[in-house]
Amino acid sequence: MRFGELGSRPRQGGVFLGIILIPLVFFSANPVLAAAKDSHNAGQPDHLILSWTEDPLTTLTVSWRAGADTQQSVLQYLPASEFNGSFAAARETPGKARPLYQGHLRFEVTLRDLSPDTTYVYRVGVEGAWSEPATFTTAASGDSFSFLYMGDVQGGHDVWGRMLARVVAENPDLKFALLGGDLVDQGNSSEEWQQFFAAAWPVFKELPLLPAVGNHDDTAFFRNSFTVPGNGPEGYEGTVYSFQYGNCQIVVLNSNSMGLPGTEGYDKIASWLLQRLGASQQTWKVVVCHHPPYQAVQDWRGEHLQSNWVPLFEQGGVDLVLSGHQHLYMRTKPLRDGRIQADGRGIVYVIGNAGNKHYGVGPDYDYVAVQLTGVSNYQVIEIHGDRLTMIAKDAEGQIIDRFTLVKKPYHADSDNSTEIDDHGCSFRKWGLFLINIPIHVATACANLAIQARH
Repeated sequence: MRFGELGSRPRQGGVFLGIILIPLVFFSANPVLAAAKDSHNAGQPDHLILSWTEDPLTTLTVSWRAGADTQQSVLQYLPASEFNGSFAAARETPGKARPLYQGHLRFEVTLRDLSPDTTYVYRVGVEGAWSEPATFTTAASGDSFSFLYMGDVQGGHDVWGRMLARVVAENPDLKFALLGGDLVDQGNSSEEWQQFFAAAWPVFKELPLLPAVGNHDDTAFFRNSFTVPGNGPEGYEGTVYSFQYGNCQIVVLNSNSMGLPGTEGYDKIASWLLQRLGASQQTWKVVVCHHPPYQAVQDWRGEHLQSNWVPLFEQGGVDLVLSGHQHLYMRTKPLRDGRIQADGRGIVYVIGNAGNKHYGVGPDYDYVAVQLTGVSNYQVIEIHGDRLTMIAKDAEGQIIDRFTLVKKPYHADSDNSTEIDDHGCSFRKWGLFLINIPIHVATACANLAIQARH
């Protein structure tokens, strides 16, 4: 459960077959967000963000913002089953402070020895200046869960914030969220970061957030603003890291500074990446990096990633790569060694765009399965054992794309026959994976992309 329940609506079901209208690109100015820098008064803590730096089963990390004159700030928590409206019986842990910007401090606490699959109520601050009570829930053992991905939320944080709140309300089973970088447009603007957090923290005070850094995100601001696992290679702490949830290994990379083969940066990250992927026993391996290795529109950095990093992804057994940067939605066919894998035994690359900045679609590269623009979108990834399903929706919650990967031992004598799943979508049995692609949805997306291009 979530203490600050945002409300819920029935989940969207079935497949979207209606006409999709492409909205005009716009940016909105919200006076409330624009004045975010003035909303922090009298030491009142805000910008609460949940994350993990250790095992999601038994730990959780909370960070928050306080004024420079705050001498101390603590976190109080207790199991929700014991909460009667009072924190008198709560455990208390002091926060560790670090400088932020404009005289603010960011505090953080890592809670340990928590019980798995348990909801806790917490608040942060000091006597007379407490945050409102909120909740968090530790991970459960097992391999069925879902998480959220959003790319490029920059531009119109108020619009994105409303979409984020609705998405989480409509998907109450989400366990965490990944952001694909470019959280702001001007990375050295403290005002933009405050606008981002004003939109983000009402949700991420109760849903763990693990972000990637983008080329618009000033690295120093990014590192000071988020607490993430500190297991990255030396020199890249805070922007390169990995974590495990259930049967999924997630690796977050900094595609701004991954270097070229033979350089210290490349060798350091490559060695770390292969070690992390090679040591993982998880069924699924997902990579998040801001720049897409396979692009909708030609880009030199993407070509660099494709030449120098994709072979490492393939060697490490990666299944899905989530990116942003190009401000549209795109999904590739399964790829390996630069070629489309008709048997499905390759990596699927997805570009997402949750913000209000939209670029045009690119050429019809043969590896593109679906692409469209003019639509802010988000992705919900559902994992159930050996089955991974990604559902892409627009800002109104209408399905724009969907596919399923299923891990399956390869049998050379398989008949590879076509079958029909519960949604009437055709898929084929292909060795290690089943690739489930709703053909009519993909066709609708392809038509939309053509409309957008012309």
